[in-house]
Formats: sequence, structure tokens, C-alpha cells
Amino acid sequence: MQDYPTSEPKARSGIRCQSCSYDLIGVVIGDRCPECGTQVMQWASQQQSSGKAITSMVLGILAIITCLGYGILGVPCGIVAIVFAKKARLAVQDGTAPASSLGMATAGRICGWIGLILSALYLLAIIGIIVIAAVGAAAAGAAAGPFLLP
Repeated sequence: MQDYPTSEPKARSGIRCQSCSYDLIGVVIGDRCPECGTQVMQWASQQQSSGKAITSMVLGILAIITCLGYGILGVPCGIVAIVFAKKARLAVQDGTAPASSLGMATAGRICGWIGLILSALYLLAIIGIIVIAAVGAAAAGAAAGPFLLP
């Protein structure tokens, strides 16, 4: 016997009952929770993203934007974005965050890594320029030492 799709919207995985936190996967919106009898409302199909995933994405974008600020702001933003992305992914796996926030967490992780790498490269370039300038100044000072007037 073949199951035909119905036009009734059903709850997706990760959506929990408001009263008892029962996983409502497959329950038709408007029916009652099989565990406690609370009516499954329309809001259950439109859950928001996790705050950790949003934070990760925002900080990842900031890490890319601020990478040219001598790398000082981009490095911490990138690191924190990567940490929040991992926390968001673990929250989805635990069932405490909706599965819809995985996309934002992934975007935050990727942007965080890109911003971190760009910031680190820019910071290393600035440090290299400073070291080369200091070595050049020291060499020029040593070469000009005997020719100084009293």
C-alpha cells in the first residue's frame, strides 16, 4: 500500500510541544500532542533560528569586514564566530534549537574561518613590514655611525 502526500501541514523534526517538550514530528498542525493533549499551533511550523547561530553569522561577517583593520578586530570576531557556530550545531543535535538554524551556523563558521585567516595574514604582513623597517633602520644607523658630526 502506497502513502500519498496529504495537504495537511505536519510538524518537522526538532519541533517540540510547548507544554511537555514532546517531539512533534509527523503530527498534523492543529491536532493534539500525543503525550499531553495540548493543541499543536501554527507557530510550531515557523520556528525562529537559534541566537547562537545568528551571533555566529553576524560575527563571521564582521570578521571579514574588519580584517583590514590591522587584523586586530577580525581575529577575535572570527574565533568567537567559530565557537558560537559549534555551540549552535551542538544545540541542534541536542534538540534545544531548531534544525533551521544549521544554515546560519554553517555560514557563520565559514565566514569566521575566512575572516580569521584574512585577519591573521594581514596582521602578519603588518608585523613583517614593521620588522623589515626596523632592521633597515638599524642597518642604516650602523652604517652611518662613523660619519656623524660631533
